[in-house]
Amino acid sequence: MSDIQCPYCNAGQEVCHDDGQGYDEDKRHEMQCGECKMYFVFTTHIIFDYEPAIAPCLNGERHSLSESKTFPRRYTKMQCEDCDHSEALPPGHEYLKEQS
Repeated sequence: MSDIQCPYCNAGQEVCHDDGQGYDEDKRHEMQCGECKMYFVFTTHIIFDYEPAIAPCLNGERHSLSESKTFPRRYTKMQCEDCDHSEALPPGHEYLKEQS
C-alpha cells in the first residue's frame, strides 16, 4: 500500500520518514517519483483518533484490579482494567508468600 500517488503519473509512492522528515504540517515537502522521475511536493495532515471507554472507578465505584503482566515478576502490581491506576500487591498476596 502506498502513502501517496505521483501527481504526474499516478504511481504509488512511499514517503520516507527517516530522521522525521515529511511530518511537518506547515511545510511543503519535496519528493521525486520513483517511476516517472518528476519532482513534486506534498503536504502532511495529521489526524488524531480518540476512542472513549467507560471507567466506573472514576465515578465512585471500586477499581477493577488485576495483576499486571510484569517481568521480572517481582515488579508485579495491581493494575485497574479501566484506568491507569496501580497499587502494590496487597499484604498476604500469594506472590508475596512465594518470596518469603
